[in-house]
Amino acid sequence: MLVKNPRSLVRRLMRHAGDGPLPVLALRVQDRAREEVREVLSTDGFDEHRLYVLELAGSRPRIKIGYSSDPWGRIAQHVRQANQWYHTLIRAHVSEPLHDKDSGKQAEDTALAFMRRLYPEAAPSSREFFMGTDFRAGKTCVEVAVSLTNYT
Repeated sequence: MLVKNPRSLVRRLMRHAGDGPLPVLALRVQDRAREEVREVLSTDGFDEHRLYVLELAGSRPRIKIGYSSDPWGRIAQHVRQANQWYHTLIRAHVSEPLHDKDSGKQAEDTALAFMRRLYPEAAPSSREFFMGTDFRAGKTCVEVAVSLTNYT
């Protein structure tokens, strides 16, 4: 059976996920999101300073924005933690490379500040998680922050 919009279906499905294994469709969507990141990193390099945006579906959907010099490994850690809490990765985005750790931290701070201005009520427990927000907004905030950092 062909599912026209698997991400949308998994978002709805994961809102009511409870104990037990994650649904097969959710795991397939998660694997596809990780594969898309791997494809980007395999062309540009796995060990580059980058920001990333993750859309996590579950009972409390959220967007995660972060920085790492090992984005592949860090995203894998986030996915393992999310799966333990019955959340699954729906989409992921990694930025273009940054120059060094200082520029990475600066870009991360800028992206998070942009998101907090767009969604002031959405980050109740963590500065990097935004509840019920838009992945595209997070991606835009990351890309603008990286551009401002790389080209100033």
